[in-house]
Amino acid sequence: LKPPSPHFAGLIENECFCMKLAAAIGLNVAAVRIAQAQDSPFLEIERYDRRHLPDGTVERLHQEDFCQALGVVPELKYQAEGGPGLKRCFELVRSVSSVPAVDLLRLFDAVVFNYLIGNSDAHGKNFSLLYDGREIRLAPLYDLVCTQAYPELSRTMAMKLGGERDPASVMPRNWRKFADEAGLGQPVALRRITGLTQQVLDAVETLASDFGTVNQASAVVRINCARALAIGGSAGRK
Repeated sequence: LKPPSPHFAGLIENECFCMKLAAAIGLNVAAVRIAQAQDSPFLEIERYDRRHLPDGTVERLHQEDFCQALGVVPELKYQAEGGPGLKRCFELVRSVSSVPAVDLLRLFDAVVFNYLIGNSDAHGKNFSLLYDGREIRLAPLYDLVCTQAYPELSRTMAMKLGGERDPASVMPRNWRKFADEAGLGQPVALRRITGLTQQVLDAVETLASDFGTVNQASAVVRINCARALAIGGSAGRK
């Protein structure tokens, strides 16, 4: 459960909007809804690290965020402070996932989605591995927030995207470098970025109308999608 933030107006609506936007385009994401306790709204997030057994008991599944998995202390979760970058994150998934081919693409889509929604706070603790018996998989996405909707927060991305930390300065060469870091062929990766961007742009038009307080967040998403599509049109050129 997440209560409203006294510092950032509309934060729970912002997160709910971003999480539902991810679900709308088919990303693996935790289910959320805005609920009400007396006069106070809060964000309710369904736990995906629990299994309900036939006898009525609940079994906890082990979850390990990327910082834990890589032996990085929480205080150094940002790449600029010594935390993991995207290359290490993809290497981790490639080495431990029970289905790496699927989870690598899921992680790739998650990174692109965070860029599109303006989530500059996607650090190593906001990605996790989920252990189910002997199976290890990339956990559903969580903590998806358009941080760029708040001018007082840094726009610098928590992990460099193809060597670039400023989202407004990401160029075709950065997307190509990111594809290399992810271990994906550049033509396939660039087509995937363009396709995902168009899906987000189509979905945001419908979803934003369901929220009365996410105008700034939805505007950021549209701007970032337009930038990504413009980049995608020239990504095949140097």
